[in-house]
Amino acid sequence: MTLGRFVGCVALLVSGMLALMTAGCTPQPPPPLRVGTNVWPGYEPLYLARDLGYFEGGPVHLVEYASATDVIRAFRNHAIEAAAITLDEALLLVDSGQQPRVVLVMDVSNGADVILGRAGMQRLEDIKGRRIGVEHGALGAYVLTRALTLAGMTLDEVRVVPLPVFAHEQAFLKHEIDAVVTFDPVRTRLLHQGAATLFDSSQIPGEVVDVLVVQSDYLEHETAAVAGLVQSWFRALAYVRLHPDAAAARMAPRMALSTSELQAALQLLQIPDVAQNVRMIRGPEAALLTPLRHMQHSMRAQKLLRHDMAATALLDARALGEDK
Repeated sequence: MTLGRFVGCVALLVSGMLALMTAGCTPQPPPPLRVGTNVWPGYEPLYLARDLGYFEGGPVHLVEYASATDVIRAFRNHAIEAAAITLDEALLLVDSGQQPRVVLVMDVSNGADVILGRAGMQRLEDIKGRRIGVEHGALGAYVLTRALTLAGMTLDEVRVVPLPVFAHEQAFLKHEIDAVVTFDPVRTRLLHQGAATLFDSSQIPGEVVDVLVVQSDYLEHETAAVAGLVQSWFRALAYVRLHPDAAAARMAPRMALSTSELQAALQLLQIPDVAQNVRMIRGPEAALLTPLRHMQHSMRAQKLLRHDMAATALLDARALGEDK
């Protein structure tokens, strides 16, 4: 080998080693934090946070699905790392062998989830023998069974029509169903069309709770990324408090509602702040444990759950800046 070739080989070797060393020193970006949602006023601060640029430079990617059923399916298939769902849906995930962790209470529905019937219907008993549309396997099934129980009725006394939420409005307007278990923006639009409210979530206070759940393995290894998402959520809530009209104007178009309609819909939700979240999620005395255990008992009685589970294992306050 000539001296020139030898020097050339050494140079290539050195440059290759330097490239490997440089690659090893380059910080790797965190894995994506894909958050699945469906359309619901209580989830809109997530999209407001994105609109305001609060996720810039972070791993958060919001993924909108057509229904809660689709969100739950994506979480089960590990197509997303986090999901905005209701507490009963989190229990359904655990019951199916998943390991979600509730890291944030997003809202508590106080009238926003409803059973609507045709004009002239005045009480829930009026749906006896009628067709009622409901998103099977999601919150709607829980609301319907709870409402029927309170009215002294059973599922056998109604004709359940499984319907994804995006089909609720048209099915009602086309008279394919006589009543529907639904929520905004469909609630507002059907009320404008003359529908009657037969039941709402204010009659089961504290039971319809929207939460952010995260895959347990992702939370374990990427706690900082989840904490960043939660912090962005509270920044968006602060923006809503300081600039309510501007916030509503940003959020309303996605909901296909007017600004005033969205603000009215948000009035039917209780949205906990940081301190309230800590009290609800942290430790053995977490305030969410009581409604959670009540919900488990109710869902077991209604055969919506097959197994018993430790409620405390579902809650994790680390992303709130608190120890579990």
